[in-house]
Amino acid sequence: MDEIGGIRTFLAVVEAKSFSYAARRLGVSAPAVSKAIACLESTLGVRLLIRSTRTVSLTFEGELFYVRCQHILSELEEAEAEVARGVSVPSGRLRIQVPRGFGRKILVPALSRWVGPQLWSVPDYVQFQWAHGRVD
Repeated sequence: MDEIGGIRTFLAVVEAKSFSYAARRLGVSAPAVSKAIACLESTLGVRLLIRSTRTVSLTFEGELFYVRCQHILSELEEAEAEVARGVSVPSGRLRIQVPRGFGRKILVPALSRWVGPQLWSVPDYVQFQWAHGRVD
């Protein structure tokens, strides 16, 4: 498991206060959660969790790590969401040169249906150049 996956698993265990509840929430087995936590603790060289038969609690180092990981993971999720929004929303300027009749009767209505209201909400989002003759 990668480090981000290990951190997500760690956060899930802390929030659920249980390996088995965290495993259910993450859709993996309890041994997989246990292995991910052991791997993370080994990588860091510290013990993060105090395990008992009924509950899981944080060590001092675990508390420090938990607070920092919450912030880091939150930032990562925001960055992922920003990138996803940027990919799914058209942006930039569209310049079109077409004969006036074709543009007004066919192209403008088609673009309005395809792009929607945001087509006209940003100045210069679409720039039409009406050609009086032949267009290359």
